[in-house]
Amino acid sequence: AHPPAIAQGRSGSCVPRLRCSCGAAAMSEGFRQRSGNPLLVKDSIGRAKPSTFLLPPEGHAYGLTAPPDAEGAREVVGHWAAHVPRRRPGPELQDFKKMNKLAAKSGVTNAGDLKQWRVSNSVMLVHSGSTGSLPKVIPSDVIPSFAYGRRNRPSTPIKAVVGAVYAAEQEEFFNLRYQMLERERSTEPSNGRRAVKMTKAAMQQISNAREQRAAMEEDVGPPELFKMSKFKKVTSRLNLNLPPLGRSASTPCL
Repeated sequence: AHPPAIAQGRSGSCVPRLRCSCGAAAMSEGFRQRSGNPLLVKDSIGRAKPSTFLLPPEGHAYGLTAPPDAEGAREVVGHWAAHVPRRRPGPELQDFKKMNKLAAKSGVTNAGDLKQWRVSNSVMLVHSGSTGSLPKVIPSDVIPSFAYGRRNRPSTPIKAVVGAVYAAEQEEFFNLRYQMLERERSTEPSNGRRAVKMTKAAMQQISNAREQRAAMEEDVGPPELFKMSKFKKVTSRLNLNLPPLGRSASTPCL
């Protein structure tokens, strides 16, 4: 056997080459994997094919590194940045519209001449008064804490519900009622009788019963049968008072 030949792969590592008995160099499996040739590199079963390029180590992060944001989610949620209105232009600023118009009237036609013309000419900004009606005053301008909209119901006093405050109030109320009842019982006469307090419904039932009993004791005839008012004065057209005819017979049509 011939001594192994030394070959250098694309990755820069030296890998041995084996020579067969015929004198031709035979590639070993390690040489194929390190050769960098995509046709010779084989992949393992169930794994991705290894890269044939010179790549950074595994811990390398690709892409542009963005600077960290000084304001994170915690600062955004925990702090509310109120809107700061922009400062209105004051009289110390120049009125560029008027300056451009005056420069055009003076014959200035380019930017260089306009720059020289502004050195010797200055037109300050003058605010014009409001031409329309004065702005209306709304309640929040006078009272900053004024709230608009329909008033909502008050929040549920969950502290009183959990702390059994309402149960304690009812217990105290019933205790006072029991004490008043005991005082009333102590002031009653000692004959053992107790006055019954009548309600309005009980008194009305007693009154109705007395009226019904009085009506039954009086000599009242049978109640009048119901008849419509327009038929009360209408007389009968049949003459049922003839001697030979009874009340169940009808008068023949003569």
